[in-house]
Amino acid sequence: MSIKWEVFSQIEKQKFEKMNETDRFIYFLCRMFGTPYGWGKETPEASDCSGAVCLALFAATGLLIRTTADDLFRRVFTKVNPQKNDIRVVFYVTKKQQRHGDRMAGAGTATHIAGIIEDGIIVNSQEPFTRIRRLTDVSDWYQRNGHEVYIRGLDREALKKLAMEGKTVHDLDAEFTKFFDI
Repeated sequence: MSIKWEVFSQIEKQKFEKMNETDRFIYFLCRMFGTPYGWGKETPEASDCSGAVCLALFAATGLLIRTTADDLFRRVFTKVNPQKNDIRVVFYVTKKQQRHGDRMAGAGTATHIAGIIEDGIIVNSQEPFTRIRRLTDVSDWYQRNGHEVYIRGLDREALKKLAMEGKTVHDLDAEFTKFFDI
């Protein structure tokens, strides 16, 4: 016996098309489970933290941007005290200048982002791969390492404005069009 993947895919597509934007965002984040971490990537085959969120935003809203965690913090996820039905993420913001990958991040820079799929549960794209984690587990580590934690909601109008302007900090992976029509 084997799984008939084409049947599962058709059923998933039908379910996805009936979802609201927040559920689509959550659904797509969950589809990223097990995806290898890839710095600067944003495909279902590999992604970094901001790439996973930008990819889920695009799948949920049809609005395409590709940018950093810090840019998302400052310009897209600006809604303080979001409601449960909002598209929500958690940011980890440095309290002091510190090394982040191959560069230095200044104090007040959001160096990591994860999508919230349920109160206290996130999809975290970090080495070596994307996992579903408890918010407190990830936040405890970041707080011990000099970060503050912020939960924010999507400002859809800001996302729409940036998408209409074609604003991206990072270029899309060449593989992106393998998965999406843009």
